[in-house]
Amino acid sequence: MPTRLDNSAVATSLEALPGWIGDADRIRLEILVDGEEATAVVDEVMRAADEMDHHPVVEHGPGSTTFTVWTHSAGGVTELDMELARRISAILRSAGITF
Repeated sequence: MPTRLDNSAVATSLEALPGWIGDADRIRLEILVDGEEATAVVDEVMRAADEMDHHPVVEHGPGSTTFTVWTHSAGGVTELDMELARRISAILRSAGITF
């Protein structure tokens, strides 16, 4: 089982992930896209998540989409979550989405 990171380790990791916020419990990123653009990017994120066998919670609001990540079995954020956040960020950058 992955080891839960403490607040300091999460904060340090988030320094390299612009737009992501959070603590040892959860990390999240909100992007300002919805509709077909959101659907396309979420589909790509979920393919990457399937490869990792680790999935974000995705919420759609008016004009925005939010990705929330944590490892349920560890009760908080692990290095697996940080890797998923890095992959999500890369997918968004490839799609031309700024955050």
